[in-house]
Amino acid sequence: MSQGQIEPTRGFRYNRPLAAASGSNDQCATAAKIKVAIVSAVRLVRESLTLGLCDRDGIVVVDAVGLDPEGIARIAAATPDVVLVDLGHTEPAATASLLKVSCSKAKLVAFALAEIDDHVFACAAAGFSGYVPCEGGADELYRALIDAANGRMHCAPHIAAAMFGRLSVLLQQRSALAVLPSLTVRENEVMILAEEGRSNKEIARRLQISGATVKNHIHNILQKLQVGRRGEAVARLRATRLI
Repeated sequence: MSQGQIEPTRGFRYNRPLAAASGSNDQCATAAKIKVAIVSAVRLVRESLTLGLCDRDGIVVVDAVGLDPEGIARIAAATPDVVLVDLGHTEPAATASLLKVSCSKAKLVAFALAEIDDHVFACAAAGFSGYVPCEGGADELYRALIDAANGRMHCAPHIAAAMFGRLSVLLQQRSALAVLPSLTVRENEVMILAEEGRSNKEIARRLQISGATVKNHIHNILQKLQVGRRGEAVARLRATRLI
């Protein structure tokens, strides 16, 4: 290879085992760090994140790969504590399922995520332990990794409010409360509040969503249940409990 050329590589690794270059003290220091693996379909993203994290205290990037069979195998071999996943090019549930098979004990942190309550909740349902929004910076990424490794999660105030709203709805349901399997989780939540006689505005406030979104959910519910009015949909929900 001529001088000035860069050898092409498929993977990207900055962190070599310190045992080859240092003594036992360095090995102990490395063992205490949080091992992070980076997953992204974009090589430039992988390399940039690795460079950005390489000098951060308490973290060592053990590998940075694409979400392909070779990359998954490398992640499994690296046994990371946290896997940082680019959700700009993949779907949360399928990705989480794939990664949990190869490294079941690792915490998953999403990045390139739109900070909308339904998107964040979808990540949580898929098994992610934290996230970094699209507008998040290097410090926010670092904090998300540290928090995930220590069983914590930092989120925006409106996401926290939405979580409390969702919990409020769930905790107020009766233990024997039936739902309609043809509806999504969110649509069933709208139906439960509609059954309580709440207006669209009240439902929006309780679920931390817009009035327009509530109207869309109601429209979808009526179509799925093949009824023309909200009262008929509520009657169908009540009838479900009697079956």
